[in-house]
Amino acid sequence: MRIIQANKYYYLRGGAENYMLSLSDWLTSTGHTVIPFAMKYAENLSSPYEKYFPSEVETENVKLNTRGLHTLGRMIYSLESRRKLATLIVEQKPDLCHVHNIYTQLSPSVLHTLSDQRVPTVMTVHDHHLVSPQYNVWADGCGPDNRDVGIVKGTLSKFHKDSFAASFAQLITHKYHRWLNIYARNVDIFLCPSKYIQQQLIRGGFPEKKLRVLPYGIDPNSTRANFTHQKYALFVGRLSEEKGIETIIQLAQILPDITFKIVGRGPEMAKLHRAGDKCPNIEFVGFRMGEELKELYANATVVLVPSRVHEVFGLSILEAMAHGKPVIASRVGGIPEVVEDGVNGFLVSPLDLSSWTESLMRIFYDDDLQKKLSRNARELIETRFSLDQHHKKLLMYYEEAIAGKK
Repeated sequence: MRIIQANKYYYLRGGAENYMLSLSDWLTSTGHTVIPFAMKYAENLSSPYEKYFPSEVETENVKLNTRGLHTLGRMIYSLESRRKLATLIVEQKPDLCHVHNIYTQLSPSVLHTLSDQRVPTVMTVHDHHLVSPQYNVWADGCGPDNRDVGIVKGTLSKFHKDSFAASFAQLITHKYHRWLNIYARNVDIFLCPSKYIQQQLIRGGFPEKKLRVLPYGIDPNSTRANFTHQKYALFVGRLSEEKGIETIIQLAQILPDITFKIVGRGPEMAKLHRAGDKCPNIEFVGFRMGEELKELYANATVVLVPSRVHEVFGLSILEAMAHGKPVIASRVGGIPEVVEDGVNGFLVSPLDLSSWTESLMRIFYDDDLQKKLSRNARELIETRFSLDQHHKKLLMYYEEAIAGKK
């Protein structure tokens, strides 16, 4: 097959890009032709197809001026993206397009092009943006629910990038796309990484007949399961408020005999370092990937996922369990579809610090329990979340989308 992989960025930036690039590598290795479509960006990977990429949309600095209004227009409906994709389709003749995150940089105008050219289209739902102006949705009690917020209230709250202009642009764009119903009308199949996000889309008015649940997967053969450990709790992720980094700080203060290793970078880094000055049991590892990250997972006692937002899935949980590590995680979003309380880890309410403390102590001070949870975690990856299973189902949905256009 000749497959377009459409995403706003074409380099390893976040979870959606990680998935898209890994999938592209696998598709290429199995004989398919992958055609990337993204906006032009300095950090993009080199591609023979970059001549089709539309110019960069600078959403980071939206202002209420002439330039800002031009940017807003492109966020709402990019004629350039639509025109460039039309040229790509005519010249490259794809069999299918797999859409990822296109929201404001490419804009859903490209969906009209795909529909007009009768290109079968599937979309992986990596976040909440189809049903919310925010990409994340706060768990109960952790932050405001802006899914249905009005334009005035939402703008004044500066919920997006702490900016009036950016919040206004995000709200206008989201509400206009919802009014057009442009995603539901033009995407043939939505691939939902969890039943949780599938239900969110149904509640948001998306047709259930177009929704398929396809959890992410991980290759167990590429990961060494290690049922021994070096007595530390591990956090891997963005150092930000929504990821619950405050919980890590509080746990380190309550449990001074436990070492906490923190891997990642983000806006809360300075706050963490200040806390670390008072908590010698917090170790900042910085951003790590590849073999260095695998080693950190392999030697951990437990992995912590204290998210304060409803995670669509939580790929880091699969990475932890592939290494044979139990996970203590917030009972939010799609996480309970992977973490089974008392089986391969523990589920805890995001703000229930006493339960976080108790769960962590149980795993650290009960070796038999830690080993049982560890082996169950690895078994779950091998039986339910292998990358091979994911790829087989994905190709099945590709074929279903193609058959639906005939």
